[in-house]
Amino acid sequence: MKIKFEYIGLLHIEGVKNHSEIELEDDSTINDLFNKLKIRDDHKQFISSFVNGEEKKRFAVLKNDDKVKLFLPTGGG
Repeated sequence: MKIKFEYIGLLHIEGVKNHSEIELEDDSTINDLFNKLKIRDDHKQFISSFVNGEEKKRFAVLKNDDKVKLFLPTGGG
């Protein structure tokens, strides 16, 4: 299956262009996507995942043509 992939904020992913399509196995989860993108396990907890505009947990199953947006929240004061 293919998903449409975007990342925003301070998140940077090596070797993957922003606003690209990514090929995944059927019934892949957001966590499977993280693994394909080689995101370290200790960083995964800080990344917010949105699928078709709705925030989803890492165990959410993706479907063909889903639009996945990853966001690294930042704060300050």
